[in-house]
Amino acid sequence: MRHPSSSRRLGAFTLIELLVVIAIIALLIGILLPALGEARRSGKLTVCQSNIRQFGTAAGTYSAHFEDRIFAFTWSVSTVGQTEYDDLDGPYDNATEAAAAQAVDVLRRRGSREDIPKINSWIPHVYYTHLVVNDYLAQRVPEKMVACPEDKPRLNWQDDPRNNFDNGVWEPFQPDPTSTNKRWPYSSSYRPVVASYDRYQSSSIKLLGGGNAARRIQHFNRRFNSYSIPGNADLGNLKIGDVQFPSGKVHMYDEFARHYGRSQYYFLDPEAREPLLMFDGSGNVSRTIDANLGWTPRNPSKADYLIDYDPNPNDAWYVPPRDPGGDALAARYNFTRGGLQGIDFGGEPINTGQP
Repeated sequence: MRHPSSSRRLGAFTLIELLVVIAIIALLIGILLPALGEARRSGKLTVCQSNIRQFGTAAGTYSAHFEDRIFAFTWSVSTVGQTEYDDLDGPYDNATEAAAAQAVDVLRRRGSREDIPKINSWIPHVYYTHLVVNDYLAQRVPEKMVACPEDKPRLNWQDDPRNNFDNGVWEPFQPDPTSTNKRWPYSSSYRPVVASYDRYQSSSIKLLGGGNAARRIQHFNRRFNSYSIPGNADLGNLKIGDVQFPSGKVHMYDEFARHYGRSQYYFLDPEAREPLLMFDGSGNVSRTIDANLGWTPRNPSKADYLIDYDPNPNDAWYVPPRDPGGDALAARYNFTRGGLQGIDFGGEPINTGQP
């Protein structure tokens, strides 16, 4: 006589067997998920290095086309007739105002953002120098390559800015979408070093106070996100030939180290490591701690230059400091001792009168 119920029991899992299978699956997930996460991080690091190297290629092409010049804003106080927009036309009161007008001109032409007004009291060099490259390559903006693949806020802002960013879709992880803040989706994760556009970073490098030293850009009151630019600063039109150590001098870097570990770090943090573009066009991962100390631009004989990293927790791209009260971090390649005459990696700092 057949007993169907007995047959079903023989073909089924026992409770113990089922628990063993579940445990094995959980173990495999525990093994595979970190590996998959690491693979994703590695892939994003590769994309970031590719972005940096594309900037290096563009820098070389730009230099070959424009008599060895380093890409930077080119409009000067006397520039007139370079724009179709009357409100952006020169002459200008200073080099910073000229650069701001040039940046908005690119946003209007390459991004179809005629709604972005002229922006006053704005230093576009920090987050927007790449617009010169976008314009030179006739690219539409925002261009994805200017954002690190781990820079999630900026990548979100790039997604249909008129309908998303302009309507506050990403709040609280975006600046308020005021008329002038509409520029933010077109900003870059990657910054050029100050010496690539400030001529006096590399001039009269042993002069203490006054003269060219007083005309250099430096942080305002050591604040990491505030700059002091003298009205008589000379910005732009520097040359690759001015760089004394192309393989050892940083050209571009990310504001944050994003690719290692669970935490992001401000780029000057001793634990930071990230892809860096050198002036020879190479782009390799380097550790901040291995870079030479920078200088106080207006005091070349000072041993180092401390910068206060104390971000506002309400900032859209907030990365906390180690100390809740803020970190005092030494300048490195962002303010290289001697500017383009100096070296960041692979040699001792040059002598500018420091101890």
